Amino acid sequence: MEILIILAAVLAIDWFAAKTMYEIAVMKGHPQKKYFWWCFWMAMFGYPMVIALPDRRGAQAQSVPSADELPEL
Repeated sequence: MEILIILAAVLAIDWFAAKTMYEIAVMKGHPQKKYFWWCFWMAMFGYPMVIALPDRRGAQAQSVPSADELPEL
């Protein structure tokens, strides 16, 4: 019985962590549900995968500076 309680607690914590990582992936512009499942079942591989995702949302908003412009110091 104790093992079932521990297993339920571990699965609940894993579910909340995977849900949070999926929300981060969505904020980065990657709404695929696969990131939730990778983080839920294979946390060791899923978390770094979400961390390494590029930010697609900010890519359109940023402009590339021209060669004539100097950067601000």
